[in-house]
Amino acid sequence: MRRATALIGLLLLLVLTVQAVSAAPARWAILGHHVVRSGETLFCIGRAYGVDPWAIASQNGIVNPSRIHPGMRLAIPDAYRALPPGPTCAPQFGPPHPPPCTCTPYYTIVSGDTLTRISVRFGVSPWRIAECNSIYNLNYIRAGDTLCIPAP
Repeated sequence: MRRATALIGLLLLLVLTVQAVSAAPARWAILGHHVVRSGETLFCIGRAYGVDPWAIASQNGIVNPSRIHPGMRLAIPDAYRALPPGPTCAPQFGPPHPPPCTCTPYYTIVSGDTLTRISVRFGVSPWRIAECNSIYNLNYIRAGDTLCIPAP
């Protein structure tokens, strides 16, 4: 009985491993390639290009994002994401993605405003407004704060 339980556990582990290995990583358009340097992380690389570090891991079949090493050549996918501040690696190709925020008007938040309402008013996505104003919780804005409204 004990041997049968161990055999079933081993077969289950084998099936789960084969499925995980054979699963194809997500695919995006490739912005370019980055060769990992000593001390770099997926997050610092992601900040360099404005790209989601988890998308970089997925694109390159990296199962454990903390296990990258110098010399690895990573395809950088076109998977934009605003990241919280932190160490940023030196980009190895092209300009950072997306373009920098250029504030055309500024808007002072009034009671009852939401980023969605403000974005509709100015024709800019709420995520872009949040990114240009370092807002990490789109549901938390305060009356009296002034927002940079980026060009559409």
